[in-house]
Amino acid sequence: MDNVKYNLRHGSTLLPSTRPDSFSIVIVADLDKQSKDESSVKPQFISYIMHATLKVIPDSSSSRFNRDVYSVTFGEETKFTTSINEAGRGFELSELVWFNGKLLAFDDRTGIVFRLKHFEGGSKTKPLQAIPEHIVMEGDGIASKGQKHEWATVKDGELYMGSVGKEFTDNSGNVIGDGNLWVAIMDHVGDIRHEDWTANFAAVRTALGCDWPGYVVHEAIEWSSIHRQWFILPRRVSTSMYNDVEDEKHGSNKVVLASEDFSSIQVREVGKVTPLRGFSSFKFVPRTDDSVVVAIKSVEVEDEKKQTSFITVFDLEGNVLMDETEIPGAKKYEGVAFAHDWSSTVPVLHA
Repeated sequence: MDNVKYNLRHGSTLLPSTRPDSFSIVIVADLDKQSKDESSVKPQFISYIMHATLKVIPDSSSSRFNRDVYSVTFGEETKFTTSINEAGRGFELSELVWFNGKLLAFDDRTGIVFRLKHFEGGSKTKPLQAIPEHIVMEGDGIASKGQKHEWATVKDGELYMGSVGKEFTDNSGNVIGDGNLWVAIMDHVGDIRHEDWTANFAAVRTALGCDWPGYVVHEAIEWSSIHRQWFILPRRVSTSMYNDVEDEKHGSNKVVLASEDFSSIQVREVGKVTPLRGFSSFKFVPRTDDSVVVAIKSVEVEDEKKQTSFITVFDLEGNVLMDETEIPGAKKYEGVAFAHDWSSTVPVLHA
């Protein structure tokens, strides 16, 4: 199987069908403290799924640099709840990933991994459900606190689950903990091991010119089996020491490409920097050879209790194929996935 290659290029005769002209996507909300339903007598915590359709608009120009562009249409917004929480916080869902044929959502407060059922469109008889399937602990796994899930991706049949990739510090720069520098890895039967990614995150920080006391906050990391590289869209990039108020203004437009072992790193840019907007999730658009990305940028201003999010599409050369478009509802959406599990595509074998 060393010669397995996924050839998903548009128009390829190696696949039974070409790329669709539209894709259904789902986006999940992380409302932070606002997830608590204050009107409920019993503890109850809220999230939302936003349905949307991503449409491909073919480039009809004669240029040899032709590029398809994209548009988005938003559908229904579905509310769903849980009572599971940690110290009065919970259901702060930060990522969506397909794994083992299931659409999973990740709670960055409790460390719980939920399976979403009936997410295609809730009804009275089949309402959207979040079923807890796993709990992942912080750091090396021998901890009393759940992992602060921020990103997840599938690599070689295993689910990689990670956090912000920076030390937990106070406003004086003192390091309080390093659990967020570890990554949890789940195999296909649900067994979990933990890896220390301190060196990997440090390499990315150096490539971005943000060595200590600068920092990088990660919420969007994907592995590409086609390129055999890590693709990283940082949420925050700062050359100065962490401050929880100023942090909101360090949004990024960087795109980082790292080799499998992080020994080789490239940094690119896409679009312009909008200080309050930072990447919180992305996925490769199916059948583009992992060359086109749909991404979410989120905004949160704690003092103003302001939340909103934007969706955009661009290619890996930095060409914006759909401008940042605000997601309706004034909520912090932080995870995006396609409504169909495109990873189930059968690989093409090359001799």
